[in-house]
Amino acid sequence: MEKTLLILRLEGALQSWGDHSKWDTRDSGDFPSKSGIVGLLSCALGLERENPEIAELSANLHMAVRADRPGIRMLDFHTVRSNPLYNAEGKPRSSNTVVSHRWYLQDASFLVVLDLPEIWQERVIKALQHPAWPIYLGRKSCVPSRPVLEEATTAYTDLMDAIRRYPVCKRDGDDTAPQSLSYECEIAASGTASYTRSDERISGGRDFALRSVYRGVVTMEVQDVSDKN
Repeated sequence: MEKTLLILRLEGALQSWGDHSKWDTRDSGDFPSKSGIVGLLSCALGLERENPEIAELSANLHMAVRADRPGIRMLDFHTVRSNPLYNAEGKPRSSNTVVSHRWYLQDASFLVVLDLPEIWQERVIKALQHPAWPIYLGRKSCVPSRPVLEEATTAYTDLMDAIRRYPVCKRDGDDTAPQSLSYECEIAASGTASYTRSDERISGGRDFALRSVYRGVVTMEVQDVSDKN
């Protein structure tokens, strides 16, 4: 039986995929998080934050990510002042100034491969083609620079097969020599290292569970799949 996989391409001037963000320090992981991808899909589907379907979507979704361009890290340092300045609970802060550090990935390009049950595939494809709400790359300020949905395909046997063989996104002037590309996948492969991420949505709110992933490197010939084609 053929397996249908959804191929997403995440590109934009900025992306940010929080791993251990806390209070006024907002980090970004090297790869899009599962909770971030579920959030992106939930926006496209029009699911409110507390909707139990969000946790159901996360439980039914298996994914892999390949960094075709890992991007350049950028720190956004800024201050917010007000008198008084309120916290998230609506109570006045002890200080009227907040110093915030927020990390972003500049000019990154990620291939995301999704394995979903057929009933979810149909909904997700329609939603990404006609999103109910604007979608973004980790944070609301990070707008995609191209359509997120690349295609639905039966050309690959599983997530790891797609990571190994799906064409690399190329720009005019890119070197055509083989490239070593980092990836993260829920399927173990030779030469991979196990890694734990706290990004499995277990509710419609902000509750997360641990998820095991495997990181490795694939070497690929660069093929032209740029926007001009």
